[in-house]
Amino acid sequence: MKTKKNRSVLAVVLLLLAITNSYATFSYNISFTASGVSTSVGSVQVQNLTKGTNATVSSGNTLTLTDQSTAIDVLSVGEAGIRISQNTSTGISTLTFFAGEAGNTQVAAYALDGRKVLGQITRLEAGENSLELSLPAGMYVVRVSGSGYTYSAKLQSQTNNVTQAGIKYLTHTNVEASTPQKSIATKTATTTMIYTIGDKLLYTATSGTYIASTPDVPTESKVINFNFATIPTSAIPAGTFSMGSPTTEVSRSYDETQHSVTLTAFRMSKYEISNAQFAAFLNAKAIGSNGIWSTAPVYNTQTLYYSNYSMGLVYNGSLWIVVTNYENIPVDNVTWYGAAEYATYIGGTLPSESQWEYACRAGTTSPFSTGNFLTNLQANYNWSAPYNGGTNTVTTFYGKPKTVGTYTANNYGLSEMHGNMYEWCSDWYGTYPASAQTNPTGTATGTYRVVRSGSWGSEASSCRSASRNCNEPNVTGGSIGFRVVLIP
Repeated sequence: MKTKKNRSVLAVVLLLLAITNSYATFSYNISFTASGVSTSVGSVQVQNLTKGTNATVSSGNTLTLTDQSTAIDVLSVGEAGIRISQNTSTGISTLTFFAGEAGNTQVAAYALDGRKVLGQITRLEAGENSLELSLPAGMYVVRVSGSGYTYSAKLQSQTNNVTQAGIKYLTHTNVEASTPQKSIATKTATTTMIYTIGDKLLYTATSGTYIASTPDVPTESKVINFNFATIPTSAIPAGTFSMGSPTTEVSRSYDETQHSVTLTAFRMSKYEISNAQFAAFLNAKAIGSNGIWSTAPVYNTQTLYYSNYSMGLVYNGSLWIVVTNYENIPVDNVTWYGAAEYATYIGGTLPSESQWEYACRAGTTSPFSTGNFLTNLQANYNWSAPYNGGTNTVTTFYGKPKTVGTYTANNYGLSEMHGNMYEWCSDWYGTYPASAQTNPTGTATGTYRVVRSGSWGSEASSCRSASRNCNEPNVTGGSIGFRVVLIP
């Protein structure tokens, strides 16, 4: 039984815990349900947008988010099973706790930057045990872990008399537990992800051919509901190809240095994202007429979209609506930021430049996936400017984008990879490396983002598989759209 003196000491420790709560370690349990076109949830991909890490939650598992920024498994705020008293003049602290079972007990102290400054494993008997800690001046997290129990608490040492951390066994009392003890929860059927309070997470679920995505900043245990929507995708197999163009290719540019690239498998949307699909995203996130998503996972100050009154989207005061008869036309006037946020929203990414070219070539090595020429029957471009002596049956070009899926798909099942719309890629524009690469993502920084494909107004030469172009990420127009890449 605790004495009044012990209660007062514990109160001081709990007050310290409350003051330093921003450093606390918590676990949130997340489970998942489905709605919309699917009633089941398969695997869930969780991306920590703040840290750039991810985890996959298997079907039937619960996700446990654990803040390990201080290298601690559990923080028992208010836990009655641990008491700390401190002699402020000497820097010696007495740590008393209840061991539910006899066995090895690990005692450790961590600085708040995660460094372990003290650690020792001692065999203790069941009952109440006391240890003596010597810690230099500073704030620490003290953790005690044994068979069937674990305790953690904050401790601030205010003395300069201690220069080296130390630990010493004091006493043991064979008593029964007077209060409920806290144990580490079993990790059976759970998936654990490192997490810091305030991090932005993105949950992406798959169910058959459907995908769904939900952003979140967790504050408590909860159920995440997915509203599934379908975007047709094609499976792109892993492989190695020659990226860029040979020096003999007509109309090649200096920046198309040929080099070997190896890619892992991925999925790509069969078609360029349409006006209707992008409008659904804008409205789901309540994005207003300025095109800014103020709570976006990443680009919350950037304009994502500019109105297009002729063949795109307009804001009617409460919703974005598609200009009549342009629902299935590729979205344009979308910035790189808008394309990137949409891709994140549906659980994907923009394609890397290497993924885009690999998917466009679809196993071919010729200037186009259609061979050495690109006709007006194969792509929407400026038909008055065919490639390398080719001929077209129509030479007056169409003058605007065509409905997605108008042209025959390539060998990977992708339509309109040549012409129709330029397409944003994830990379910064930069010089190709000469050496072989595996899953390259381009240069680390830059001024311009890569765009590929050529457009409805381009000459055929700009629609070649290897042809490169670029644009400022916040600048767009009526000829730039995008498609997305998803996990296999």
